Amino acid sequence: MMSSATTSHDEAVNHNPLGVRAIDHVEFFVDNVEQWAEYHEQKLGLYRRAHGDESTGLVGRRAIVVGQGRVNFLFAEAQGDSEKAKQIREFVAKHGCGVHDVAFRVDDVDHALRTAESRGAEVVRPLDDQDGFTAGSIATYGDTIHTFINRASTRTFAPRYIDTAGGVEADDIHIMMIDHIVANVENMDRWVEFYDKVFGFEETAHFDIQTGRSSLMSKVVGDTDGYIRLPINEPSSSNSQIQEFLDEFQGPGVQHIALLTSNIVRTVNTMRQRGADFLGVPDTYYEALSDRVGNIHERLEDLKESRVLVDRDREDGYLLQLFTRPIFDRPTLFYEIIQRHGNSVGFGEGNFQALFEAIEREQELRGSL
Repeated sequence: MMSSATTSHDEAVNHNPLGVRAIDHVEFFVDNVEQWAEYHEQKLGLYRRAHGDESTGLVGRRAIVVGQGRVNFLFAEAQGDSEKAKQIREFVAKHGCGVHDVAFRVDDVDHALRTAESRGAEVVRPLDDQDGFTAGSIATYGDTIHTFINRASTRTFAPRYIDTAGGVEADDIHIMMIDHIVANVENMDRWVEFYDKVFGFEETAHFDIQTGRSSLMSKVVGDTDGYIRLPINEPSSSNSQIQEFLDEFQGPGVQHIALLTSNIVRTVNTMRQRGADFLGVPDTYYEALSDRVGNIHERLEDLKESRVLVDRDREDGYLLQLFTRPIFDRPTLFYEIIQRHGNSVGFGEGNFQALFEAIEREQELRGSL
């Protein structure tokens, strides 16, 4: 007879076969690393945490890491003529600036790579072990990869990076962690199946959104603990915002990153003061808000003034959110600022109509709708 301890271990392995613990960092390939690192420091309140280039031993790249709380964004631009520099230049030429790598912290990189490969993933960077820092990568949608990382005996960001001395991260923009990362793809079910088969991630939600002018479908996959949430979108109309992304990005990729804050009103107001640009929300959105979401802690006047959206997804939980306009030159990647109360686990389904109509207004201005 199998013991309860063995059963528990087997269930944990089946639900998390790669030993994934958290999102470690997000890596962007960009055309100007200093410009985009400074943008995120100034407008998102992130702090410089590490840097590297050829002078520190990095090959083919100049890189800067910025972050706050448990968020780490790595920006890299090509430097020199190596194959790595060529890869970055080709990515930016094809896609524009955007996310290349969503990296995960794991218990054992060798185990994660071998298990992922046995479950059908393609290893694009074999195990690399340097001074207690181990890493390896697999291919995912489009030109996006997932790198598995373990820092068993080092606390530095990565080899050949110089860590910046940390200070007190006290800012009116308060970012705690990545709440979720959204991908736009041509075939949603293919990638839902990929994350199920390779990562053991479960499908936790499914949306079919119709605005009357365009439409999309979305499924959410994630770990059983609920710390990793990966919505995956596909277009269901030729003029949807998802299709526009696929056309402009020239393939699948990360559409937006949701950043969790403890005080969204203060955060978005400060971001606006520093030049961040958010999607517009009409006054009519707030007319029936109290009837729709019930009692909340925030004052309706403050939410209306800051143009924050609200959605109650559970009787004992609700969320507040707001979306930036696209960050880079192409209408592709943007950010979501999100705050959760109680046991909120949703993605703002009640706001989808208002959100996508706002995005459609932006598409109209671009002439793509």
